[in-house]
Parts: sequence; structure tokens; C-alpha cells
Amino acid sequence: MIAKENLKTPSVCNCTNMRRASRALTQFYDKSLESSGGLKITQYSLLNHLKRLGPLTMNELSQAIRLERTTLVRNLKPLEKMGLVGMTAEENSHARRVHITESGQAILAAAAPYWAQAQQAVDELFTPEELDVFKKALQKIESLRF
Repeated sequence: MIAKENLKTPSVCNCTNMRRASRALTQFYDKSLESSGGLKITQYSLLNHLKRLGPLTMNELSQAIRLERTTLVRNLKPLEKMGLVGMTAEENSHARRVHITESGQAILAAAAPYWAQAQQAVDELFTPEELDVFKKALQKIESLRF
């Protein structure tokens, strides 16, 4: 899976290294999900969160997945066009509640085995100890605030 010619020399910039790794990981998951109906990993993740958390307002979903609201809206539009998510207006409010549709649940179920294969392949890049350190390092990075 890993060819020596694919290994890049690390940058002195931690952010550059993280962004390069993030792009590679996203491309790997996207390619793995292609056979499931063309979902991207970002779409799979959104549908999975909605299935797990239930209907949420845009603000609640934005906070739950730590994604800026404008980015969330941009990512939800194609899912809504495909009929995978629905939105309903909240009573006495301008807020809209987002929910996964039956079609969304069906495509999520179809994509789950492909996601699991990608997840396993990434997990196998590491020893169990390395995987634990990796996840803890990501958790620390995610906690950064200024």
C-alpha cells in the first residue's frame, strides 16, 4: 500500500505536514467510497453524524462536527439536491433543522463497508501503539485555540 517513492520529506512546518497528510487521507477515503455511489468522505461523515445525532439545527450540527456554518451549508447543498438530507423550518424561528432521509440512510448503509475497508487499511499502517499515539496527537492538535 505504501510505496517508498510516495513518502515525502517532511516540511519544517507542522501545518504543511498536517495539510498534506489530510489531503492524502481524504483522497484515499474518497477513492475507497467511489464504488458506493460516489459519496465523498465529507458527505459520508455528515450523513453519519446526522444518523447518529438525529435531526439538528444548522448551528447545532455545525458545533457538533466543528465545521464553520458557511462550510456546512455549502457541504449540505449537494446532499439536499440528491435527496439524502432534508431541511425543515423551525417553528417561530429562522433556524432550519437538518435530518437524514431514507435515501440518505440507504446510501450510508451501502457506503459503510467501503468506509470500513478504508478505515482498516489506514489502521494497518500503524502498530496498535502507534495508532493510539496518532489518535492522541490528533486530539491534542484539535484542541488548539488562540
